[in-house]
Amino acid sequence: MDQKRSIETRLKGVGILRRTTRYLLVTMLAVLASATALQAQNTVIKGVVTDKGGAPIAGVTVVAKGTTAGEVTSSDGSYTLSVPAGAEVLQFSFIGMETQEVAIGSRTEINVTMAPGSLGIDEVVVVGYGTLAKRDLSSSVASVKNEDLTERTTAFNIMQGIAGKVAGVKNVSFSGRPGGSSALRIRGMGSINAGSDPIYVMDGVVGVDPSLINPENVESIDVLKDAAATSMYGAQGANGVVIITTKSGKKGQGTVTYNGKVGFGFLNRKLDLLDADEYMEVQRRAYAYSGKVMPHLETPYENLFYYAKDPAGNFQRDENGYLIASPKYDTDWQEALTQTAITNDHTVSFASGNDKTSVYSSIAYQNFEGLVKYTNSERMTGTVNVKSDITDWLNVQTVVTAGTDKTNAADGESGFGQGPVRNMLEMPPIVPVRYEDGTWGRKDDYPLGELAENPLRLLQEKKSVTETDYAIFNVIADIHLTKKLTFTAKGDYQMTNRRTLSYAKAGLHGETDTNGGYADIGNTKSRRWSNEDYFTYADSWFDDQLKSNFVLGASWYYNHSENSSAGSEQFFDDFFGYHNLGAGTVYHKPTSGMSQQTMNSYYFRMNHTFRDKYLLGFTLRADGASNFGANNKYGWFPSASAAWIISEEPFFDAARKWVSNLKLRASYGTVGNASIPNYSTISQYSNDQMILNGALNPYVVLSNLGNADLKWETSKQFNVGLDVSLFDNRLELIMDYYNKTTTDLLFQKQVPYTTGYATTWTNLGKIRNKGFELTISSRNISHKNFQWTTDLVFSTNRLMVIDVGGERIDLGNNAIAEAGKPWGSFFVLNRLGTWGLDEVDEARKYGKKPGDLKFEDRNHDYVIDDNDRRIMGNGTPKGDITLVNTFRYKGFSLMVDLNAAYGFKIMGITTTMMENRQLYGNSMKSVLNAWTPENQNSMIAALRLPSDVNFGENEKDSRMLYDGDFLRIRNISLSYDFKPELLRKLRVIKGLSIGVNVENLHVFTEYPGYDPEVGAFNTDRGQSIDFYSYPHPTTVSANIKITF
Repeated sequence: MDQKRSIETRLKGVGILRRTTRYLLVTMLAVLASATALQAQNTVIKGVVTDKGGAPIAGVTVVAKGTTAGEVTSSDGSYTLSVPAGAEVLQFSFIGMETQEVAIGSRTEINVTMAPGSLGIDEVVVVGYGTLAKRDLSSSVASVKNEDLTERTTAFNIMQGIAGKVAGVKNVSFSGRPGGSSALRIRGMGSINAGSDPIYVMDGVVGVDPSLINPENVESIDVLKDAAATSMYGAQGANGVVIITTKSGKKGQGTVTYNGKVGFGFLNRKLDLLDADEYMEVQRRAYAYSGKVMPHLETPYENLFYYAKDPAGNFQRDENGYLIASPKYDTDWQEALTQTAITNDHTVSFASGNDKTSVYSSIAYQNFEGLVKYTNSERMTGTVNVKSDITDWLNVQTVVTAGTDKTNAADGESGFGQGPVRNMLEMPPIVPVRYEDGTWGRKDDYPLGELAENPLRLLQEKKSVTETDYAIFNVIADIHLTKKLTFTAKGDYQMTNRRTLSYAKAGLHGETDTNGGYADIGNTKSRRWSNEDYFTYADSWFDDQLKSNFVLGASWYYNHSENSSAGSEQFFDDFFGYHNLGAGTVYHKPTSGMSQQTMNSYYFRMNHTFRDKYLLGFTLRADGASNFGANNKYGWFPSASAAWIISEEPFFDAARKWVSNLKLRASYGTVGNASIPNYSTISQYSNDQMILNGALNPYVVLSNLGNADLKWETSKQFNVGLDVSLFDNRLELIMDYYNKTTTDLLFQKQVPYTTGYATTWTNLGKIRNKGFELTISSRNISHKNFQWTTDLVFSTNRLMVIDVGGERIDLGNNAIAEAGKPWGSFFVLNRLGTWGLDEVDEARKYGKKPGDLKFEDRNHDYVIDDNDRRIMGNGTPKGDITLVNTFRYKGFSLMVDLNAAYGFKIMGITTTMMENRQLYGNSMKSVLNAWTPENQNSMIAALRLPSDVNFGENEKDSRMLYDGDFLRIRNISLSYDFKPELLRKLRVIKGLSIGVNVENLHVFTEYPGYDPEVGAFNTDRGQSIDFYSYPHPTTVSANIKITF
C-alpha cells in the first residue's frame, strides 16, 4: 500500500505540475516579450527630502522633468537619480505636500524641504467609470494603498488586508481554515435573503472573485460606501463597491522585485476540556445519579484501563465488589489533531516603462497550511499588465490574470457543526490515537460513546478537495476624440473551472452503511462576458469658475454556468480514489444543470465644481436583469450629492492657521439588489425516482411557485459627512453618518402545501441600517530620525427590522427577524438554574425533579415552550474600533494594530452542547460544577445517563449566550529598510527590507471558545454563532523584499 500511495501522490503531483507549468510559461513569456530597459544616464544626483521639522519623508516621487528618469525616496528620505543630459529641473511630489520644482544647474546634490499642502485632497481616487481628485468628492469613498494592504504579512486575500483600514467595512470570517469562507460587509448586512456581498471591480472588470486576487499585485483599493458613489453600479452596488486597481509599470529603468514571506501558525488557546481522570469522575457521578455502576468496573476493558491484580494475575475488587481500575491513556486530542501551520507566500514581479509603454508582470506561489492536520490551501497566480500610448489619441491597456487554487479540507467542514473540529473536541481522553497493536482508537470503544471513527484517521483517509482554475482577460481602450471628450471601450472575459472532489476509504466506521468507501466529483464551469462603452467629457466655464465632468454610457454582461456531479461507493481498492468512479459497485444518481443570466445597463453621471468650493453631483442608472419577470424587468436608480469646502471661504481666513481643510458632504440615492437565483420568477419542477409496485418509476414535483410580479429590492441611503484637516495637516478627521432603508426585500418563503409547491420568491418587508463612522489620522511626532503616527477607525452599525410582513421570521438556531427588533436577535429561554431538593412539588408541576434545569415560565402556565422565549441580545457588535500606532526610527519601523468590538452576544453552541451531552464524548471542565445535593445552585443539570428522561436538555437557552466584547492584539510588525548608501555598494540591489510579524497574538475576552469572532452556516444568519468553528491561528512570520 505504501508503494500505491507513493504512485498516487506522484500522479497527483504531475497533474498539479502540468497545470501550474502552463500558467508559469504564459506569464514568463509575456514578461520576456514585454521587457524593456533604458540606457545608462549621464549625471548622478543624490539628496535627502525632509519636512519642515527636519524629519525624512519616505515615498516622495523624484522625477527629472521632461524625461522618463524617476526615483522614490527611501525610509531615510534619501534618493539617488541618474539624470539624462539636457534635463534642467527635478520635480518632487508627495501626497499631502506641495509639489516642488528645483533647477538642476551644475549641482550633483539637491536637498529639499517640502511644505505641507492640503492633506490628501489632491489624491486621485477611483470612483467607477473614471477618477476624481479627493477634494472634488461629494460622496463617501475610502482608499487603501498597497503598503497598508500588505503590511499584514499573512493576509491570504484582500479581504483580510482591508480589515480595520476602512470605517464601516468588516471582514466576516466563517472559518479559520485556509480557503475557508469569509466576506466583506460594508455598512452592515444589506439584505435578509438576497445576499450582502459587495461587488468587486478589478481594473474595470466587474464581478471578480476577491479570494483569488494576490494582494501583492494590488496598487490601491477604493471602497464606495454611500448611494451617491455606488449608484453608478446600480443593482450590483447595493451592498457597496470595492474597486481594485492593480500595479502597473513605471517610467524608468526596469526593476525586478522578490517578496517572500514564511510563517508559522499555532493554536495559542485551547478549550478547557476534561482530562482522563476528570472524564471518569463525570462518568462515575452520572452512573451514581442513575443508580447504576460504570461498565468497566464490572467487566474488564483492558484496552483502556489498568486493573489491580493479585500475584496470580486475578482481578482485585474493592469492598463493594467492583474492579479497581484507572485510565491507561490521557489523550490530548487538541494536541493530536493540530499542527504548526507553515505558510509560504512568494511573489516575483517585473516593472518597467518608457514614454509610450509600461509593463508590470508577476508570478506568485502561496501555500497556507491549516491548524488542523491535513488541511491546506495552495495557489499559483500570474498577471501581466501592459499600458501603451499607441498614438496621441489612443491609449490601450491589456490585463491578463490566470491562476490555479487547490484547497484541501480533509474531513470536510460544513459550517453546520460537523467536521474535524467537533470530532476533535468530543473525542474521549481515555481513548488513544492508536493502541499498542497499531489499531485506531474509536469513540465507541467505551460504552455510551457515539458511533464515530477516530478523527485523525478521518483526516488521513478522507479527502475533501476543491480545485479552481481561472483566467481573466481585460482590454481597455481610451480614444481621445478631442481634448475634452474621451470614448472608452472595455471588454473582458472571465473563466472559472471548479472541481469538488471527495473520497472516503473503505473500512471507515460509520461513513457508509456497509463501510465500503465512497467517492463524489462535482464540476462547475462558469463563463462571463461583459462590455462597457462610455463617453467622458470635462470642461470649464466662466473663467474656470465652473468645472464640470460628464459620463454617459452603457454596459452589458452575460453569465453562463454549467454543473454536473457523479459518485459511487463500495470500492474494492483505494488505489484510484476519486479518479475512477467506475471502481465502485453502487452508483449515485448523476446530476447536471445549466444557468444563464444577462443584464443591460445605461448610466449617466455629472459632477460640478464651482469656485473650487461648491460641489454638486448627480447619477442615474437603469438596469435590466433577466432574473426578473417581464412586469419588473428594469429598475431605475438615481442619486445626488453636494459638498461645501468651507475652508475656502473668505470668512475662514482667521481659522486657517489651525484648520487646513474643512469640507461638509451630503448625499442621497437609491440602489437595487438583484441577487436572487436565476429563474426565480417562473414556476420550477424537480424530478426524481421512486419504487412503486416493485418497479422504479420517475415522477415530477413542483418545487417553486413563480412570481411574475417580483420586483427589485431597493435601498435608499442618506449620508452626511465632514472632512477636517488640522494643524498643518498633522491631524485628519473623516466623519460620516448614514441611514439606509431597504424595502421590497427579496425573500424565499414557504407556501401552504395545499398549493402543491414548496417555496416562492416574494417581496417582503423593510430593514434599516444606521451608523456612524470616524477615521482619525495623526502625525504625532515628526522629527528627523523619529516619527510616530496614529490611525484610529471607529464605526457603529445598527440593523433594525422595520417590517417582515407581520410575521416573526425564524432565522434558525433561535435567531429571529421581528418588526421593531434588531435583526438576528437571539430568541431563547431564560435558564434560571436548577431545581433544588426543597422544590420537589414545584418541579413536579413542570415534569421535573431536583437536579433538572429550571427555566423562566413567562406566562405561568407550567409549560415551558416557545411562548416563554424572549429576546436576550444579538450577534451584531454595537461598535468596532481599530487603533494602529506606527513608530519609525531611522530605517526601523514598528507597527502595533489593536482591534476591539463591544455590545454583542455570542451563541456558544459548541461549549454548551458539550456540557449537555457529556457522556457521549468529552466535555468542558465546567461540568464538574454540575448539580449535586451539596451544590444546588449550579447552572448545569445533574450528570446522568442518556436513559434519563431529561438527559441532555439541548434547548438553545440563555446559558448559550456569552458577552462577546473583546480586545485583540491583531498585528505587531517590525521591519528594517537598508540604507541606499549601503545598497549602492552591492550595485545590483536597489532596495532591501526585512521584517517579522505576529498576527493574532492574543485576544482579551471572557468567551471560553476559541475566538469571539465566529460565524456558522457560511451566511450572515450565522454571525456570532459558534458551532464547532475552525480556530484562527496565531502566526509568526518573517518577510524579505528585494528590488533589483
